[in-house]
Amino acid sequence: MLEMEDVSVTYGGVLTALHGVSLTVPEGSCVALLGANGAGKTTVLRAISRNLSRHGARLTDGRVRFDGIDLARTSMSEVVARGLVQVPEGRRILGRLSVEENLRVGGMRRGRKAAAAARERVYGIFPRLAERRHQQGLLLSGGEQQMLAIGRAMMAGPKLLMLDEPSLGLAPIIVGQVADVIRQINAEGTSVLLIEQNAAMALSVASSAYVLELGRVSLSGASGELTETDTIRHLYLGHSGGEVSAGSVAFATTLQPWSGNGPS
Repeated sequence: MLEMEDVSVTYGGVLTALHGVSLTVPEGSCVALLGANGAGKTTVLRAISRNLSRHGARLTDGRVRFDGIDLARTSMSEVVARGLVQVPEGRRILGRLSVEENLRVGGMRRGRKAAAAARERVYGIFPRLAERRHQQGLLLSGGEQQMLAIGRAMMAGPKLLMLDEPSLGLAPIIVGQVADVIRQINAEGTSVLLIEQNAAMALSVASSAYVLELGRVSLSGASGELTETDTIRHLYLGHSGGEVSAGSVAFATTLQPWSGNGPS
């Protein structure tokens, strides 16, 4: 479905942020992209969504294809229209609008019936949003705002949903709920590219993963296999409990797959 082939990206024509990055998201799959701050994860998303120039960056080599279409000459709006939708880091909901209004904005490109059906699907996935449909977004908790951000993206009817750090700043029990939602969305047929620092959560949700270090893919494979590698154990999951040293990604303190189960 999504293919990045030997993609290199520079900022300001000087700083190279990505060095020949290749990754694939097969149709119907959930794939994780792991890496520390500054590894290049967000730049990967910008390269896919055609959002590089706004940040002073450009693709200098390689190709990005979605459903067999080269995205090189595709605008950001066309990318979304083709079914490639991103939930940005930091949620970025419309705080002064209600939950219902945020969802309606997300479904503006769709017909009335399709948008109404999508909205009911979102409320089915997020019952808490249904309870708060008339409440302003800025009055929601952090977890509820993340749910709304994902729900608004789902209103566009994505074939591939790209999630940028959905667990960032959330309490562990809420992270568990977000993980369960990602599993549900994927199980219902939407492909997912999950960008995360929380490796334990990401590997528990995704079927496969890539590890990005300093703009290069250093590891890739099935999630279960990566969990057993020494690099992932020591740097990303924590070998003997507690947080690992600065510069590593891990937040988890156990090697056991994290179920993410918690009260709704």
